[in-house]
Amino acid sequence: MPDRAPHLLVLSGWAGVVESALELGFDVSFIGNTADFGPRDLDVLARCRHVRAIPAEQTVACLQAARLMHAEQPFHAAVSFGEFGLESAAVIADALGIKGLSLASVAATRYKDRMREILADHPRLALGWARVENAEGLAKFHARHGLPLIVKPVAGAGSVGVRQILSQAELQDVLNDADMWQQGGYLAEELIAGDELYSVETVTLGGRHAVAGISLCRLAGHPNLAITEISVPPPAPYDRHIQNISDTVVSFLDAIGHTWGLTHTEVKIASDGRPVIIESQTRIGGHRIFRMVEHATGVDEIATVLRSLLPGGEQVTSPHLPPTHAIGMVLSLIPPRKPILRAADPELLRDIKGVDDFEINVRPGEVPLPVADNAKRPGLIWLCVPDSAAAERTKEEIARTYWIEFEDGDVWHPSF
Repeated sequence: MPDRAPHLLVLSGWAGVVESALELGFDVSFIGNTADFGPRDLDVLARCRHVRAIPAEQTVACLQAARLMHAEQPFHAAVSFGEFGLESAAVIADALGIKGLSLASVAATRYKDRMREILADHPRLALGWARVENAEGLAKFHARHGLPLIVKPVAGAGSVGVRQILSQAELQDVLNDADMWQQGGYLAEELIAGDELYSVETVTLGGRHAVAGISLCRLAGHPNLAITEISVPPPAPYDRHIQNISDTVVSFLDAIGHTWGLTHTEVKIASDGRPVIIESQTRIGGHRIFRMVEHATGVDEIATVLRSLLPGGEQVTSPHLPPTHAIGMVLSLIPPRKPILRAADPELLRDIKGVDDFEINVRPGEVPLPVADNAKRPGLIWLCVPDSAAAERTKEEIARTYWIEFEDGDVWHPSF
């Protein structure tokens, strides 16, 4: 009798992860919300052993369902590559004694105060911080550290709820925001200034960390923390920081005890040139950064860690700081916020050399979504180009091709 395929539990995310696992030879079961899945996604799920439409962030319910499936056909591993399944995947792997994310590294990255506590023992990685439960706590932090500072939810994502504070007036606004303080605990930190943010995508196998790709993320600027453009790899002159950033992230992953899986870590450069860890998650980066990394370096992060779970997977390795042979990029559309009369057909973008994909959510009669964080956007356009000159040509062609006409008669073309 042939050996059974290893049984893999995938929590949350998109059907592409399930499809990759099936193609690699796993017997797959899925737990997660399927409400937004299209017909093709559902066809992929139909190939799974079990599908449980339980929100992956409901850890107790997910664990109960996983125990029942495990009793029928034991799991080999539990994985999640999206935001909402991380805790459940780690808890299930630990409870069932199977392979997967460790509780330690998920806790250290999911809860920002826990991460700062750990890094306090590593002076090169430390940053002034405090957990603040109310306005009084923030006022005390300000008295110790002064301005500028930043306040963020202890557990959050997509820059939602994050507030930069550069002035006394902004500080007073936050202190007086009663609705904000009813939401729970916050983390107050020293603010590392600047509108450039670096994202580091890593693959860790057997405790060995490999940087698969580094990107430069441009921010909209204070007070807006939204990312407007991402480029893998960083263009010159920002690429001068790559080695120092890479070394810092590897030290950080050692400090939190990360031994297996992907991480997405955000870094800023302090005024003294020191890379500072802003935050990290044991998952892929948003805005399809993993695809941009694959375009630029050829490293398929998800397939690599999945292969490491197969029999003989201990031999799987991932290159550290692989050379880049292309540029992966995403551009954000930020049109004025006023009623739309009509817009160019987004499908015209497919004819532009270098455009890889797009998601555009503007409709006549509507007002474009506000761009205040990284959760929702009026539009995103992904590029795959051979070099910086090609990227600029593609941007120019996008600006000529796509437009929005507003009810007041104004016509807007994107600029990048």
